[in-house]
Amino acid sequence: MATLTEPGGDAFVPIRCRTWAVESVDTEVLRPNAEGRLLVLATADGWPRAVVDVRAGSAEQAEELVRAAVTASTVRPPSGFVAGGAARTPVSVVVCTLGREPRLVDTVAALLGQTHAELELVVVDNDPASGRVPALLAGLDDPRLRVIDEPRRGLSAARNAGLAAVRHQVVAFTDDDAVPAADWVAALASVFDADPAVECVTGLVLPTEVATRAQLFFEEAGGFDKGLSAVHWHRDGAGTLLGTAPGLEGLAFPFDGGFGSGNNMAFRVAGLRARGGFDEALGAGSPTRGGEDLDAFQSVYLAGGTLVYWPAALVRHHHRSDHDGLVDQLHGYGVGMAAVVTKRFFSSPATAAGVLRRLPGGLRLLLDARSAKNEGKSAQFPADATRAERRGYLIGPAAYLRARRGLRRAGAAR
Repeated sequence: MATLTEPGGDAFVPIRCRTWAVESVDTEVLRPNAEGRLLVLATADGWPRAVVDVRAGSAEQAEELVRAAVTASTVRPPSGFVAGGAARTPVSVVVCTLGREPRLVDTVAALLGQTHAELELVVVDNDPASGRVPALLAGLDDPRLRVIDEPRRGLSAARNAGLAAVRHQVVAFTDDDAVPAADWVAALASVFDADPAVECVTGLVLPTEVATRAQLFFEEAGGFDKGLSAVHWHRDGAGTLLGTAPGLEGLAFPFDGGFGSGNNMAFRVAGLRARGGFDEALGAGSPTRGGEDLDAFQSVYLAGGTLVYWPAALVRHHHRSDHDGLVDQLHGYGVGMAAVVTKRFFSSPATAAGVLRRLPGGLRLLLDARSAKNEGKSAQFPADATRAERRGYLIGPAAYLRARRGLRRAGAAR
């Protein structure tokens, strides 16, 4: 694997990211890079058991390390998991795009190659005047694929257009820079199959590659990974028919990002529509830069619904590859997170009181170098990226109020 020279003459050897089942006899995928490094998601009996940062001199040594990590892992599938089970629930998948991401083609191919039989794919063109999406998808002729236009810019507006268009009772969302595993939809559908009380399912998100130092730093900042244990959240402490464990409730719960991420999420359509879909004052393309997915998760939880995090549903994601992209992304996350908290604060007196109670813990999580949020950062992690995220938290409240005013003015003008 080639060594990349980054700005400033800094060399970085790209790190392969692989999924490997311990039952497999194919160890070639475990060959490390020139520095002996490899990132492996190891599975056993169909369930993810360990994420291993391998340091080895050969594929054979890497195999030994991965097998040892799986043996030592305490992760076990929940009682409701059936390896290779056929899911019945039909699923619609929505991907929103401006057509600027050429890897949309790979995303669509991965979705049309899913093992799940009952599937439709809705691609929402959020910049139809550009003509980029039809050009990218030219030549694709699959009856399961529809492209619809949503000229109103913004990820939430595009997702709402997709939500309005879907034909099945469960809708899943991923992004145009993500590559779902072949059984992603089946894994999500199996949760809805097993428990009719589940309203929302999120899944495991790992990098497609770590080809630059910026992508490595994004993982150090927490990435999208929420762990390998299947868990659930419900306000009344109710369990699920899947045998999942109660999910972690951290210092800022439920006003944090612990439920999952928007590039790997699914909802029952009726419930999501009843809750108004995605808040168009939030999300990429709005002043708030993000947070529409966190808001949707929190809305399910606060309304008394059940959310499940199911790591068997795997999506690989292409992280921003350069330093400026990393800084911008973390800044946007800060703005979006603070915007969602602001929305919650103004939603009701009881919720405002909950926000205030959790504010000290949230600040500790954000600012303390030893907190769960920051402890993974190496000494080389760029300080300007951390500062950019914290600045985002400071401007998020005003960004949300500005976005709300903009929506009201747009509504009055129509």
